[in-house]
Amino acid sequence: MEKYDIVVIGGGPAGVTIAEQIRKENKNMSVCILSDEKVLPYYRLRLGHYLQNPIDEKFFLKSLEWYQINNIKLMLNSKVEECNLKEKFVVSRGQNIEWNYLIIASGSKPYLPEHLQNKDLQNFVFTFRNYEDLLALKKRLLQAGKVVIVGAGLLGLELASALEGKEIIIIELSERILPKQLDEVASFLLGEHIVKKGIKIILNNKIENAEPFQSGLKITLSSGQAIECDILIFSTGVVPNTEFIKSPENILNSKKGIEVNYKMQTKISNVYACGDVAHIDGQNPGTWTFALESAKIVAKNILGFETFYQNMPLPYFLKAFGLEIVSAGDMQNLQDANILEFLDKSKMIYKKFVVKNDKLTAYLLLNDTKTHLQLSKFLNSHVDIKLLENLLK
Repeated sequence: MEKYDIVVIGGGPAGVTIAEQIRKENKNMSVCILSDEKVLPYYRLRLGHYLQNPIDEKFFLKSLEWYQINNIKLMLNSKVEECNLKEKFVVSRGQNIEWNYLIIASGSKPYLPEHLQNKDLQNFVFTFRNYEDLLALKKRLLQAGKVVIVGAGLLGLELASALEGKEIIIIELSERILPKQLDEVASFLLGEHIVKKGIKIILNNKIENAEPFQSGLKITLSSGQAIECDILIFSTGVVPNTEFIKSPENILNSKKGIEVNYKMQTKISNVYACGDVAHIDGQNPGTWTFALESAKIVAKNILGFETFYQNMPLPYFLKAFGLEIVSAGDMQNLQDANILEFLDKSKMIYKKFVVKNDKLTAYLLLNDTKTHLQLSKFLNSHVDIKLLENLLK
């Protein structure tokens, strides 16, 4: 049986960030990362880029040498089968691994409706979340000309952008694209831009049925419309990876993940959770920014530097179809708000600032994002309206 000061479940950005932060302050604590992937931890946000590009060293968060130099035990292809919180050990590949501190950074898996998990559909229906998905999709895309993507969220749009050149149809349940991140103006501008790229968007619809048809698929939408395609890619949300937690000391919040406080600590003092799997303040932030921030908070608290999550609105980023978008704060609740806007449709530039009680509560930048860092410092703080007016220009 092996024992480590710190065991991290998950080899994503949160897990690697924890190890990196621990090593910056402490060279002696033993650290083990358990990853169920077969390859080194990588930039999940860049998966789309590598669909039509060869995988290179830029895909990975750190080199193998970095783990060796920093004396971090990285165990690949090591799915956690059991997590015993009372006796402080986890089981992976039949081996018991003890810990003093446990960090659960196991991430999430894509949601796929049960009626699409049919074996007859496995060569045509894909999710796109990890390295294995990337390899399977790269191979299948070589013979695919017509692709249907379900979900016009950030990941779905990035995926559609990466597949430009194919015949692409995007199916979205909502009345417009990115309803949480964008207002109606930005949704319309982005949608119009995407359509001009030759991509079709179908709103207010979901997949009711899918069946093999000739060499591909025939799918039926809730509107009754039938579409033939070569492959169907589902990108409509994720579910936290918590199936290995079956301990009596229940730290789960139903299907929403692992409940944590502002220290990213579970109700068991030496057990933490961060990244996609963490449920805090009634939500799963589930962004790359939150994964890194929450991981740093975990590391600092383990090291004895009491640190709390500030629960500031986290920005959303989209870089696709030749455009850049940054959105932060609540773009939907605009009652009693002072709205500052700028639109230059010829250049596809749109800016919107939301001010309530002299505080900047939200901002949206379409295709002119250079003021993002400056605006992020003002978010939820008092701000001079004249300054914001100057930033609109």
